[in-house]
Amino acid sequence: MSTSILIKKILVPIDGSDLSFKAPSNALHLAKMENADLSALNVVEDINQGGSIGLKAKYGNVSFVDAFRKVRKQSAEQSISKIELDAKNQGVAIRGEILDDEDNSSESGVITEYVDKNNFDLIVRGSKGRSKLRRLLTEGLANVVVNNAKTLVFVMR
Repeated sequence: MSTSILIKKILVPIDGSDLSFKAPSNALHLAKMENADLSALNVVEDINQGGSIGLKAKYGNVSFVDAFRKVRKQSAEQSISKIELDAKNQGVAIRGEILDDEDNSSESGVITEYVDKNNFDLIVRGSKGRSKLRRLLTEGLANVVVNNAKTLVFVMR
């Protein structure tokens, strides 16, 4: 009995970590091999109330908070643009998207909801995101996506 996996839509989430920037090359390779559509996603986190920026948000320093969000969005745009350029150079069609985690749910929740809503066949992502401290304080993003996604997940190290 032979079963084949049909991969027509691939998502590569980018979170700013080193491994998240290595994942697109694998996603591009797979998209070329499978003649699949590729999407790159960056989720801009909501500001938590615990940090200094969150406290400024809580107590009304809106200009500081807006500046922080603007910088985060610009960084996300640069990340997506680089991946889009690499895809274009390799002849792979790509769609880049930046989403805000406005309800402060979780970055992984935004990713898995996006995957479900857009019927992706495969997620390609790095195994670790962001800092060691953040991984200690919260469950790793890759782990949460693997455990909650209803599709295939290719996790690279």
